[in-house]
Order: sequence, then C-alpha cells, then structure tokens
Amino acid sequence: MKKVALIFTTLIFLTAIISADIILLQQPESLYNLGEVVEVSLKVTSLKEINNFLTLNLICNGVETEVHKEYLLLQAGEEQESDAKIPLISSFTNRIAGTCLIKAIIGEEFILSDEFELSNSITISVTDQTTEVKPGKSFFIRGEAKKAKEQNVNGFVDISLIQGSSSGLQITDTVKKGYLNINSTIPENFPAGEYLVSMNVYEKDIEDSITNQGSLSTNLLVSQIPTNLEISLEETEINPNSEMKIKVILHDQTGEKIPSITIIKILNENGKLIEEKELSTDEEYQYPIKYNQAPAEWKIEAVAGELNQENFFTIKSFAKVDVEIINKTILIKNTGNVPYNDTILVQIGEESMPIQINLEVNQEQKYALNAPDGEYEIEILGKTQTVMLTGKAINIRKIGKISILMFSPLVWFFMIGILGFVSYLFFKKGYTKTFIGYITRRRKRKNAKPITEKSLVNSNNKAEISLSIHGARQNTNLICLRIKNLKKNEKIKGDIEETLQQIVNLAEDNKAITYQNQNTIFFLFVPSLTKTFKNEKGTIQTAQIIKKTIDHHNKIFKNKIEYGIALNHGTIIAQKGEDSIKFMSMGTLISEAKKISNEAKEEILISEKFKDKSATNIKTEKVHQGQTPAYKVKQLKEDNQENQKFISNFLKKLEKHK
Repeated sequence: MKKVALIFTTLIFLTAIISADIILLQQPESLYNLGEVVEVSLKVTSLKEINNFLTLNLICNGVETEVHKEYLLLQAGEEQESDAKIPLISSFTNRIAGTCLIKAIIGEEFILSDEFELSNSITISVTDQTTEVKPGKSFFIRGEAKKAKEQNVNGFVDISLIQGSSSGLQITDTVKKGYLNINSTIPENFPAGEYLVSMNVYEKDIEDSITNQGSLSTNLLVSQIPTNLEISLEETEINPNSEMKIKVILHDQTGEKIPSITIIKILNENGKLIEEKELSTDEEYQYPIKYNQAPAEWKIEAVAGELNQENFFTIKSFAKVDVEIINKTILIKNTGNVPYNDTILVQIGEESMPIQINLEVNQEQKYALNAPDGEYEIEILGKTQTVMLTGKAINIRKIGKISILMFSPLVWFFMIGILGFVSYLFFKKGYTKTFIGYITRRRKRKNAKPITEKSLVNSNNKAEISLSIHGARQNTNLICLRIKNLKKNEKIKGDIEETLQQIVNLAEDNKAITYQNQNTIFFLFVPSLTKTFKNEKGTIQTAQIIKKTIDHHNKIFKNKIEYGIALNHGTIIAQKGEDSIKFMSMGTLISEAKKISNEAKEEILISEKFKDKSATNIKTEKVHQGQTPAYKVKQLKEDNQENQKFISNFLKKLEKHK
C-alpha cells in the first residue's frame, strides 16, 4: 500500500514538472551533403499552458548551433504541429563534416533526433582527355562529378598545370548537372614537359562559401617543337687565313635548345656551293678560310627538319707580302687576298731604297741587290740579314723569270738530267709501247669514280631522320658502322660495295631499318618492327657478324675497309611512311654513337646506356673514359656456342657468294 502511494505521488510530481510533450513526426535521412536542407516535422502537446519558444539546434561533432526558433502559446491540452527547414550551410555546420543530430527544445524540455552523416566530398572521374598537346593547340578533359549521395554536382572546377613546384597554367570552368567539359588552349610559348593536371571541383552555398569539394590529378604531355633555327657566328667579318666558327642552334617554343641534326651549306658570292656539312646542333664547326681567298660576302644556309635559316659573313680585304732574303736576292710574294700595290723600303747598310711593288694575288718577284764590295746589313719589313754584296753602286734590280732560270745552277743540272733521260729512252728498245701502256693505266685510275654517300648501299628497309613527327616513343637499340676510309677508296663498284651490301641485307633480314649518313650506316632495331622489346642480344649478334664480315673481307681483298662499330640505346619516335620509316632521335642517341664509332678501331664498342640495358647478356671492359665512356664486349654470357655457330654459318654463305 505504501509503494502504491509512493508511485502515485511521483507521477503527480512529474506531471507538475513536464509542461509539454515533443514528438518528431519525421526523422532526418541517414546521409546529407553540405548545402542540402534537412526538413524537420514535429508536434508539441501541452500538458499545461505554454508561453515559450520552440528552438531547434544542430549538433555536429559536439558543436551545437541554434538554427530555428519560433514562439508557442498553447492552453493546457492543446496541440500544435511545426515544420522547419534547416539548411546545412557553412555558418551552421562550421564547415565540419561528420556525425550530426537535431535537438528540439521548449523551456526545460527537449528531444533528440536520430543521428545522420554530413558529407562534404565530391568524387571525380575522367571519361576522356587529351594526353599530349603541342603549344598553341587546344586540349580537353571530360568527366563526371558526384556527391556522396550520388547527386550531380553543380559548381565549379579549378585546373592547374603543375611541373615540379611551379604552376604553369590556371583554368576555371563550371560543372553542370554532374558533367565537366574543359576545353582550353596551351600558350604558344608554354614550356615543354610532363605536367600534372590538378583538378579541384567544388560547390558554394548561398553565403558564397565552399561546401562540397573533391580533387583528382591526371597527366598531360606538352610537346617540345622546334620553332626557331639560329646560325651563330663568332664574328661576321673575318680575315683570310683564319677559321670561321659556326654554330647552329635549334630552339623550342620557349627558346630552350633542342639537340638534333642540322645540315649547313656555305656558298660563295656567286651562289656556288663551297662546303656542305651535317653536324649536331649546338656543335661548333670551324671552316678554314684560305689565305688568298678574295674579299666577298658569303652566305651560310642551315636546315633542320622543316626549319631553315641563313646568315652572312664578309671576308675582309687583307694586303700582305712575305719577304725572304736569299743570298744577294730578295723574294717578295703576295700572300694577301688582294693585289698589292705599294712601296717598300729596303735598307742596305745606311742607305734606304724604295721598291714599287705591283703583285697580283699569289704572284712573287725576285730582286737582285748590288753594292760596292763588302758586307752589308739588309733590312726589309722588319727582317734583317747580313749579306756580302758586290758591284759598283747600291741599287736594286728586278729579276725576270728568264734570267732567274738561266742563272740558277739547279736549273742547269735539271736540264742536263732531262736530256740524258731522253737519250736513254731513245736508244732503249720497246720504249714507245711501254710508255703508252703506262699512260693508259694512269688515265683509267683518274677516271675512276670516288665513293659517295649517295651510292653507298641499297636498302629495302630505309629510314630517314625527321625533326617533327607524330608517333609513339620507343626504346631502340642501334648499330653505328663508320667507314673511315670511304673517301680514299675509289672502287666502290667492286668488292667493297658487295661486302657492305651483304651487311645491309643481313641486318635487314634481322628486322633492322637502315639509315645512311655520309660515311656512316645506322641499323636500328625498333620494337614496333621487330615485335619484341628485347633486342639487345640480336643487336650484339648482328654487330659481331658485321665485324667478322669486314675482317673476312680485309683478309681476302686488296681494298681494305677501315671501320669502327658502336652500339647505343636510346629513345626515338618512329612513323611509317610511304617508302621509308621516318624517325626522330631523342637526346644524344645518334651523336653519341657517332663519337664512339669514331673512337673504335676495327672493333665493337658499346655505350654506357647499352651496357646497362644488356648487362645480363654480356661481359664488358671499360676502354674509354671522359664525357662519352665506351666499353668493349668481351663475351656473350648465354648461348656462346650457338652464337659462334650462327656467325660461322653466315661467313660460309658469304664465302660462296664471293
């Protein structure tokens, strides 16, 4: 009985305390994004008269913020429903994502809603994009942006092109209905390189504060394109008997240097080609100007890919004579590049005598010195010599060509020798036949055509170098065969041509492509053509066969081949053309191979890059230090017997064809 009385008393006490009953008619959803609106519906039932405020607070991660407030006036037993919309904006949520709930308060009474997650994340996906672009051209990025509830994003995207620690290009665009479609143009002077494309997608609320956001990175390659060719001359006016120093520089869109190959031509004042040379860009070339080259303005032309440039330099007038005192005579020769018309003083003892000099270029004149018998000090143009002279008076006399010949003892000895030789031939039987035969042989040798790079070999897999090309980058091995005595050999139409042609046929049978450059033949093993990325072993075997073939040739033929072989590894961009493979060498692949092949003396040397790439296949020995280190192949580690057998079989076939 006492317990019942206690319970009854407690209920009366609680009834006195509780003034209202708050009921949530609609619970929040389980997940919201920043910027969304939470709709709250609740009912208030008064247990006694209510004259107070209904307050709604948003609690996120322990931080409580008042978001709604309304006044209620209810009599005891009355009910009232209330609807509230709570925007999840930055000022309410303090930009904090996490777990939230809503608290409804009347006086001392309150009720808590279910917890819900508040997210500010955006997921970005790229559906299509440009991966490589040239300066001055446009690129695009297409993708989608979704919020946590798979809702479409309507906001903005900021894009930055980043290289290293610097940002090169800033782009801002809009995101509509969850789609982003960026089209922009790379500036023409934009630096080449691999760029990180950083994308930041975000939304803003009614207070212009960022709510939801997400980021994604992708890559974009800005190509390096040659835009300018420069011919740099150390001086534009030059004296004869000196060297004109020429350097051709290829610039990209930002003025940076591009390593490549260029062809320069030097033409005289009449447009006649004087010199043609292929060299690497930024490599100094020194062209010697002859001592007697006439004054003129010459032109230099340079070509690199589709770019060409020209420059001019002037060969200056240079009047000069050389003087030589020979016994009692003075020899004066015009060693300048213009006619010499001037007076020169000759000091004979204490007396000075003028000589009027009129000499064409390369012309020389002798003068005889006379003076009363005695020893005299002769001085002319800074040269001094003591000479014994004879005569009646001091004078200088020009000596003609006839008098020079007549008074020279050497001339008399020569003439006597010629007469004796002719007499011997006259009385020797069979003279005419032998002499005519000798002349005929000499004429045949003079009419023989020298070797030229254009007629070196024929190629079925021809390669041509290009400075601007579209294609995939490929890591490539190459063999560089340099023929060092090409200009000295005059019998290309015979055994040498046949040997070189067989070497080309062998390399091309092994899927190599052939690039000819003056006295150098390159064999490139391109993965897209060989159908394998592991070409190192085949490259070494082919190089060994080339060496064995030339060594075999040099043993059995009179006309020897002086050569050097280099192996290198690097990157090219290749593209198949109508009748050849177009390729562009990246870095120093070609130039380094040329330098090493020039160092090689009838042997195979490999570069450091090729050594590192084929370390599992060969044993090497370092033979050259410096900026371009080279290594000698000592042994193939695998299939040594099989390799020797392969080379031996090829040489036997070669012997049969010979």
